[in-house]
Amino acid sequence: MTSDDKNKVHEYIEGYMLDLTYNIVTKKIVLSELVNSSEEVILSYDPFAIGDIDQSWLLQDLIDHYIETEEYEKCAKLLQMKHKVESGALDLSDRIYLKDEDFKEYDSNISDLIEEYKNKYNQN
Repeated sequence: MTSDDKNKVHEYIEGYMLDLTYNIVTKKIVLSELVNSSEEVILSYDPFAIGDIDQSWLLQDLIDHYIETEEYEKCAKLLQMKHKVESGALDLSDRIYLKDEDFKEYDSNISDLIEEYKNKYNQN
């Protein structure tokens, strides 16, 4: 793989990650539903670091990306959100963090899988 190919892959992954993060902060996608789906989840922040994420910084990071890609409608929406976050009128916590209850479906699937393997193991 050439360095040009590596750069293209890096740009694609970064774009995917930032687009996914954008869709979460703008409520186009619900994070808990995404995590319980089969879709690959790569975000520009740690959704388990409850309270540790500077929401203004997260929005600015997205704004910077969309300025580079010249997606100014997204920039405008994010800038409005950033002003609301900074004034205290908006809190993104319910959108960007995962809670234990978000994994109930996932935990159930794991429990079923463990039970299936136990049954197979006990048959031998």
